[in-house]
Amino acid sequence: MGDLIRFLAWPLRQLAYAALLTSLGWVGAGLWIFLHDEGDFAQNQQRSLRALAAENVQLKAAVVEADRRLEAGRTRLAAQKLRADQADKVVQNLNDLSGTFDWLTVPGEQLKENESRLERMKLMETNARERISDLNQGLVQIQWEKDGMELALARNQARLTTVAAEGSPWRHYGRRAWAAYGAWIVGAVVALMLLPPGWRLWRFVRD
Repeated sequence: MGDLIRFLAWPLRQLAYAALLTSLGWVGAGLWIFLHDEGDFAQNQQRSLRALAAENVQLKAAVVEADRRLEAGRTRLAAQKLRADQADKVVQNLNDLSGTFDWLTVPGEQLKENESRLERMKLMETNARERISDLNQGLVQIQWEKDGMELALARNQARLTTVAAEGSPWRHYGRRAWAAYGAWIVGAVVALMLLPPGWRLWRFVRD
């Protein structure tokens, strides 16, 4: 039992040491932000709430505008598909009407008109198909933009809820300190924890 306790004591001490260093770094970062902050907590909170609320309104308007652009794009896409289908039907009808002996039964002027119309319909269909491709790509791009704005809106609303719920300066500056310096604090603690065994290993290898 004593061996088990001694075996567990070292990692537990290391974890406690790491937690202590992390807490000290976190508190230090929060104190640094507090000392360099302008105004008191209530003023800063209200300022942050106003800024987040304004950003929230802008993002919601941007999402609505993206929906409008998507709807307009879908309408244009449907119109181009209809245009391409109609041109294709006319081309098929003209091809069906044309035959080997048309030059015997159809007046020359009518033949020329049919050929001219056939070329116009083919060109119309080609242009419509190209436009359909462009519109599809545009819709995909708008949808990506909308997805990004919706993600930004969700993050903004989460921040707005968090800031509004911060009833004390401790929570406010703790959140800001961790958001700004949390990764650096963890990295520094890990480096400090690895430094002693690394130094011993280096001396062992050197000797």
